[in-house]
Amino acid sequence: MILISIILALIIERLAARGKYWQMSHYADMYVTHSGSIKSIFNSGFGVLIWLVMPSMLLAIIYDAFDSILIELLLNVCVLLICFGCAHQRARYKGYLNALTRGDNEAATLYALQIGQKRTEQEQGGEWFGQTLVWVNFRHYCAVMFWFVLLGAPGAVLYALSRSILEAIDESSEHVLKEHGQRLQTLLHWLDWLPARLASFGYLIIGNFSKGTSCWLKYVLDFKVSNRCVVTSTALAAEQIEQQYAGCTYEATCMMRLVKRNILFYLVLIALLTLFGNLA
Repeated sequence: MILISIILALIIERLAARGKYWQMSHYADMYVTHSGSIKSIFNSGFGVLIWLVMPSMLLAIIYDAFDSILIELLLNVCVLLICFGCAHQRARYKGYLNALTRGDNEAATLYALQIGQKRTEQEQGGEWFGQTLVWVNFRHYCAVMFWFVLLGAPGAVLYALSRSILEAIDESSEHVLKEHGQRLQTLLHWLDWLPARLASFGYLIIGNFSKGTSCWLKYVLDFKVSNRCVVTSTALAAEQIEQQYAGCTYEATCMMRLVKRNILFYLVLIALLTLFGNLA
């Protein structure tokens, strides 16, 4: 059931499900807006945490109310489609490639910043655009799959909702949860911690093992380093793209192929766990 749900969701998300109703950001905005009238919820960190977990608890109750494999499968696929949803990032990625193709580097940089690149590779402490793509795909696919396998659809919803709200806080200085941004950042850091190490390990298997291993071992038990650094640094080391290709379409397409191979690797891993009876 777990494997079939993930495969169906990935296929449908790739071919369709581009509208706003298949994006977690849409529901996260609605949830925040409708909850804004109850000011007491946002007065304490504990209240925000309970508020954040409520949709997952409600979803768990809904699952418990149905005793049908078909209904559970449909719910799983719909939930995963919403949690995976990254239509905005995909459209910006296409815009980035088109800008590079026509030689418009300024437009390409704007697209990269909109996707989530904090600093370009020319800036101190910056990252390659391909690394940004790896991180975006990790948060929209790998991490969601991890929590879905571990805790089912409620776990995927909790992660995706936390991710979307934090992204909205970063984009708006007047967000109603702005004062709780650091708490949500800490929560998401721990939600990302183990999935980041597992996803990075996948890059070693499907990429350059010897080069990537030294980078992975450097961060695997480091609780202070950012998960973004773990994922992006290991991916770049495993793919081994030469410096001359930084900022080119070749770099972006190479990193996207690495991400897709990593997802396939974990689908195989989930299939093996299911086959040997370790996944219900």
